[in-house]
Amino acid sequence: MGLSSIETSLTKHIRSFLTKNYSTNTLKIFACTVSLLSCLCAGSVLLFPLFTPVLSHRFGYTQFQINIVGSLTSIGMYLPLPVLGYLADCHGPVILSVITLVMFGPAYQYASYIVEQDLNFWLLAITFGFIGCATSALYFTSLLTCAKIYPKSKGLTISAPVTCYGLSSLIGSQILKLKVLQVKVGEEFELDLYKTFKFFSILYLFLGIFNWVSASVVSIERDLLLRKHETSQEDNEERPLLSGSNEDLDSYEDGDDLVANHKSKFMKFLKDISTYILLFSVLLSIGPSEMYITNMGSLVNAISPKSLIPNQVSIHAVFSTLSRLSLGALSDFLVSKYHIARSWLLLFIILLGLLTQFCIANSIFIKDQYYIISALSGFSYGGLFTLYPTVIFSIWGSEIFGSAWGSFMIAPAIGSTSFGMIYGLFYDKSCQISTESLVGSTNCISLVFWINSLAFGFSALLLIIAWKGVWEKRGLPLS
Repeated sequence: MGLSSIETSLTKHIRSFLTKNYSTNTLKIFACTVSLLSCLCAGSVLLFPLFTPVLSHRFGYTQFQINIVGSLTSIGMYLPLPVLGYLADCHGPVILSVITLVMFGPAYQYASYIVEQDLNFWLLAITFGFIGCATSALYFTSLLTCAKIYPKSKGLTISAPVTCYGLSSLIGSQILKLKVLQVKVGEEFELDLYKTFKFFSILYLFLGIFNWVSASVVSIERDLLLRKHETSQEDNEERPLLSGSNEDLDSYEDGDDLVANHKSKFMKFLKDISTYILLFSVLLSIGPSEMYITNMGSLVNAISPKSLIPNQVSIHAVFSTLSRLSLGALSDFLVSKYHIARSWLLLFIILLGLLTQFCIANSIFIKDQYYIISALSGFSYGGLFTLYPTVIFSIWGSEIFGSAWGSFMIAPAIGSTSFGMIYGLFYDKSCQISTESLVGSTNCISLVFWINSLAFGFSALLLIIAWKGVWEKRGLPLS
């Protein structure tokens, strides 16, 4: 499979420079390093709970308006992913790096202008939609770069960038504590959103440039494999090595075979009944998890005001990172050593998410023990984003992984928006009446978390149906 004309145009000069000056192994290490560093910086949207108190107190946003901003962020992150995945599979991850460069920095620059001028919240919501899309483009570029360069280690090549992405919110929450990004309001300091958004706009400008270069290494690798394949064919046919080789290479670079082959496999994926069963499982588990992150700030303020929001975000990020770091490698180990299916691990993580929502609904581990909720929620959240793509990679393969995983991300876009709106409506209606009476109890919002618990339960059931009812019957018992 050769390079498409778009991929060739975007990487031609970079490939020429890199291949002349560096070895293939060096380029692979460079690409993975840049990809992982990009993931370490990509999770600025995960810091949204730190923005919400400022949006509420300083700009007067209601919880419903905050959830609209959060929902458009999620829609921007997840809804374009099928298109982003398809583009990456057909034209290489480099096309996503270009989208990152064009969207990320300018969007944060405009967001800083919006908060400086205190413009309509809809403008901020739309801007965060673009930030969400740019986040996915950067993250997906890094994920696919690692997966396509080292395709044999499924768990590690997915869990490493996923882990770094989870760690980015931990690093970011500590960076945002710096005085240079704070403003004094009365006797206390609070986050200065104008400075924060300016900082992110500069950061993502440089990250976009470096990611463009690292994503080009995938194109180099694919081009080298193509040349080896051509050389092998020519040797077998006992033809001179240089006979027609340039014409063959040019015909491959049109990318016609690549697009046609991808389309055929992707159509089979779309006709697979287990695709839609798993899609609803993703919706009913990641949706409530995303809702929790968006509203962590208001939830902590209402039921455990002594718990600093940055600390709870950090705890959530730490356990999300531990989950991402451990579960990918653990799934590979269990499959290879003990022939234990990856779906067992995924089922455990979904049930852990159910337990977390149940605890919140019943005011368990509230007040001074809220860190337990943050830890459980973080571990579940990280596990979902590690094991779902790993299972999908195992079932449908690497060639359409970008398109397949991207298609599944429609589910979180719908789920996080739906569950977020429900939370915002209940919170504004019931939890603003008497804040003092809410401390130590989630009674005003408990119904939302009962709904979340049921959603996780149905998600687990759907996974079992896809796993036992479809995949095992097809001879895929270790998926």
